[in-house]
Amino acid sequence: MPGPQPLQPDDPQQIGDYRLTGLLGMGGQGTVYLGVGPDGPPVAIKVLHRRFAGDAKARQRFVREVETAGKVFEFTARVLEAGEHETAPYIVSEYIAGESLEDFVASHGPYEPGALRRLASGTVTALAAIHAAGIVHCDFKPGNILLGSDGPRVIDFGIARALSTVSPLGGSKIGTPAYMAPEQITQGTIGPHTDMFAWASSMVYAATGTPAFGQDDNSNGVMYRIVHDEPDLSAVPDTLRDVVSACLIKQPDRRPAATDVLLSLLGHQPSPSLMPFGAQIGDPLTGHTGAVVCIAYGVLDSGPIAITGSHDHTLRVWDLTTQRQIGDPLTGHTGAVMSVTYGELDDRPIAITGSHDHTLRVWDLTTQRQIGDPLTGHTGAVMSVAYGELDDRPIAISVSADRSVRVWDVARRQQIGPALTRNNTVMSVTCTRLDGRPVAVIGGSYDQAVRVWDLTSRQQMGGPLTGHTSTVMSVITGRLNRRPIAITCSYDQTVRVWDLATRQQTGPALLHNSAVISAAYGWLGSRPIAITSSADRSVRVWDLTTREQLGSPLTVGHHTGATMSVAYGQLDGRPIAITCGGDLAVRIWSLGPPYTLR
Repeated sequence: MPGPQPLQPDDPQQIGDYRLTGLLGMGGQGTVYLGVGPDGPPVAIKVLHRRFAGDAKARQRFVREVETAGKVFEFTARVLEAGEHETAPYIVSEYIAGESLEDFVASHGPYEPGALRRLASGTVTALAAIHAAGIVHCDFKPGNILLGSDGPRVIDFGIARALSTVSPLGGSKIGTPAYMAPEQITQGTIGPHTDMFAWASSMVYAATGTPAFGQDDNSNGVMYRIVHDEPDLSAVPDTLRDVVSACLIKQPDRRPAATDVLLSLLGHQPSPSLMPFGAQIGDPLTGHTGAVVCIAYGVLDSGPIAITGSHDHTLRVWDLTTQRQIGDPLTGHTGAVMSVTYGELDDRPIAITGSHDHTLRVWDLTTQRQIGDPLTGHTGAVMSVAYGELDDRPIAISVSADRSVRVWDVARRQQIGPALTRNNTVMSVTCTRLDGRPVAVIGGSYDQAVRVWDLTSRQQMGGPLTGHTSTVMSVITGRLNRRPIAITCSYDQTVRVWDLATRQQTGPALLHNSAVISAAYGWLGSRPIAITSSADRSVRVWDLTTREQLGSPLTVGHHTGATMSVAYGQLDGRPIAITCGGDLAVRIWSLGPPYTLR
C-alpha cells in the first residue's frame, strides 16, 4: 500500500472513533484513508461510494457480513469493524505498511523461484482461511496482496459479498478483468474456485511480470482469452507450474481447493477429503501385466479396498488408503479374470471371481487364499458374477458365454438347481430384492434386452425390458425415490434407467460418445448417482434425479485404452470412483462435490 498523502479540504477528519491522518488511495469502490483509533495502532479505513449506501436494513446486513470477514486473520489484513459515515458504508482494517505485489513487481521485476514459492504458500494459506470462513474474495489480484515485513497479506476480502447486501449488482461483473475467472465473465457460479483461478493468474504475474492472459488497454481482449485460450506458462518455474496450471482449468469444478494447493506446495499429497470433484487421487495403481477388466470395492480390517481382475489371470487386492497392493497376486485361474464381486461368508470378507477358464473361485480376503475347489459347470467363459442371498444363504449368480445363468451356494460351493438357459450369450448379472423376493437382473444378451428372474421360483418376472439397440454390456441396481431401479449400459452409447416394479424406462437415456461398458451406483450426499465408463476412455457421473451430468468427464491423465470397469466407494468419508482399463492401471478419483457460493 503506498504511503499516505495529505488530506484534502473535502476529506473528513473523523470517521467513527477513528481520527484520519492521511489519504492512502482511491478506487472504483471508494476512498481509503489512514487513521488512528482510540488504542493507538494505525488502521486503514475504506469509505465506500454513496451509491453503495442502500437503506438502513441493508446497511445493517453489510455490517454483519463484514463482521464475518473479521474472523479471518494472520495471513490477511484483519478486518476490525464496519459502520456508516453520513450513510456511506465504511470498513476498518489493520494497516499493513508495505507495497503491493503489483507495485513491487513493476518496480523490481519478477520473483526468483524460492521467493515465489514462499509468496505462493503465504497467499494460498490466506485464501484457505478466507474460504474456511465461508467467504469468497472475488477480486483477488496483485494489487490486493500487501508485502508486509512479516510476509504477504491479502486485503479487501469479503467486500464483494458485503456490497451485495447494500447495492444490487445486477449483471455487472465483480473483479479486475486480467484476474477474472471464466465464470465471472460468463455469469457462471462464483465460489472458492473463482479465487483459485485469480490466485494462479497472480502467481503468473509474480513469476513473469505479466498476468496469465495478458493485460490489454481493451479489457474485452483479455476476457476473451480467459474464456477461450490457454495461458503460456513456460516462464513459470517447474516447481509451481503444475499447480498453477491446475488452478487455471476452465471448468470451475476441476480446480483444486486452496488447501489442496497448500499441501502440494508443502510436498504432501492432498487428502481425498479435501480434493475437488474429478481430481485423481495419487498415482495409478500398477502391477497387473494384462488389461484390467473388472473391479469391485470392499472393506477389510485395514480399511477400504479395491479388488481387480485382469487378462493376466490374476486377482489383486489394493489398500485404498495407502494405495499399495496387499500381499501377492491371487493366482489359480488359467484364463482372464472377467468379473469380480465382493461379499461375506461366515462374517469374513470374500471375493468371487469368474474367468475365461469357465470356472468361478471364492477367495478369503483376510487370508488371501482360495476357499475350496473352483465352481465348475459352465462350458464357456464366465462373463459376470454377482453376490446375493437366498433363504439366508450367501449365493453367487454367474452368466456365461455358454448362454446359461447358474446359481451357486457359496458356503457349500455347489450349484443350486438347474441352470437357466438363454438363446444368446449373457454378458452381465446383478442381484437385488423386489417386493421382498430375491431376484436376478440379467442383461447383455444379443437380443438387446434385460430380464428379471425370481430366484426362488426360477421364473422370469414379466416381459423383457427393451429399448437398447445394441448389446447390453452391464447392469446394476439401486434405488431412486425409494423405488428399485436397474441401470443398464450398452454398445448403443446409452445408459438407461428402469423402474423394476413397473418394468418401464424412467426418463430419457443418458448419452456417451462411444460404447458404454460399465456402471456403478452410489451417492453424493443425498443424491443417487450413476458412474459410467466408456470405450472413449471417459468416465461420467450422473445425477439420477435430474438426469444431468455432474462436472466434466473424468478423462485427464486417464486410461490409454478403453475404461473397462468402474466402482463406487468411500475413502476418508468421502465418495470416490475407482476405474481400470487397457493401460494395465487402476485409478482413484475424488467425487467431492463441486464448490458453490454460500
